[in-house]
Amino acid sequence: MNPIFPELPHTLGVYTLTRRIEQRENSALYEAQQTHVDRSVVLEVLRPGVSHAEEVAFLAQARHRVATNGVPHVADVFESLRSEGIWFLTQEMPQGRSLADMATAGEKLKIAQICKVIIAAAEMYQHCRDNGISVIPLAASSIFIEQAGEVHFISPLKEGSVSSLHSQTKATAAALWPLCPEEKKPGLGRTVTLLNWMEGGYEGRILEWNELRETAATIIAQLGPEAEDGTSHRITDAPWVQKLRQFLSRWGMHTAGGAAVVVGLTCLGSLFGTGNPETISAMGNSHIYCSTGEQNEKIMRYPVSVQEYAQFLQAFEEMDEEQRQELRDVANCTAADLKPVNWDTQWERADREAEVTGVSLPQARLYACHMGGQLPTSAQIQTIQAAGAGKADLEWSRTAMESPLPDVYPGTTYILIDTHGQPYPVSTPDWVSPRCGFRVAFPNDN
Repeated sequence: MNPIFPELPHTLGVYTLTRRIEQRENSALYEAQQTHVDRSVVLEVLRPGVSHAEEVAFLAQARHRVATNGVPHVADVFESLRSEGIWFLTQEMPQGRSLADMATAGEKLKIAQICKVIIAAAEMYQHCRDNGISVIPLAASSIFIEQAGEVHFISPLKEGSVSSLHSQTKATAAALWPLCPEEKKPGLGRTVTLLNWMEGGYEGRILEWNELRETAATIIAQLGPEAEDGTSHRITDAPWVQKLRQFLSRWGMHTAGGAAVVVGLTCLGSLFGTGNPETISAMGNSHIYCSTGEQNEKIMRYPVSVQEYAQFLQAFEEMDEEQRQELRDVANCTAADLKPVNWDTQWERADREAEVTGVSLPQARLYACHMGGQLPTSAQIQTIQAAGAGKADLEWSRTAMESPLPDVYPGTTYILIDTHGQPYPVSTPDWVSPRCGFRVAFPNDN
């Protein structure tokens, strides 16, 4: 074993350290075996040589954790001890395996298991928030899951330290990303979109844990028992519409935001992965030929660059009124309206061949129209990304759909594709993120 603290002995009292689990601010977590007893525990060991004030704070934290045993899914904390001049805290060893160990082994979770981790995290964090208990964001090494889906946490409680909602959701998403299935699975698109929203928010708003919990629970309900066995199935309209209506009647309109998330996810689950497969082939270094059997187009291999977009802005300045009117028929705009978010910074940076970002859907459409093309479909972007072509963090597509429940999620849903090749829906074409880029599809005349 290679200890985090080199001066740390391998044996503390009746405990023999067997492996390192995780490092925290002034302490490290170890798995340890109790001498003469067939029992594994977690030892949180205070870094040797800390000040007296830090020792006092560690002991206060230990008392705080013991006093707050009973937090949902959190392994119990036993006692604080001192051996060889080193303070340590003993905790119950959670059942199952940690997400970090599973990721290191290259394993993947089932969609339902991912959702169960989200539900357990939501229940734990919400309980702590409701009861005034301070916590730290959990790392993957502190989250354990059993094969049946039961989730357990190494204690994240910390006296007097408050972590933000966003830091909690972002850390949970980061722990789950490496464990997402790589092959297409029922519910994968919706689950990945939910993780994206945990990581970065939903239309500029960080979702509450209760909303995330209800959304994850709904995804599990929609999967059905056959999904647990890996059997592929297709969700039809009527069942999930009915479930959503039951959900609203049960929980009321105060969770309409969460319901909107569910609607978006469910719609996308039906929209993606069910169409005719795309076929692609290379067309030099600049484009990829993409065919569905009904439509043949050549797609830009890489999203539009800063330099290319600057040329478009210059061309717009030099257009006569008739030329500008042709573009206004696509989207009404002025020269100022065409500048992406943080455009000056993007233009001034050294790498002008980098992908332009911060682009709205109207801006992307206008550029594509000016170039004699249109935006690719969401399926085309997914296919090209799967072939390893460069991509922005989020890419605009021309795919859009009407909401099936306008009383819950009004209007049209516009679809971007994220770096994982998964749908990222927004409800307005004017929505923009500093992560948004795009590429163009052109008719293939060959």
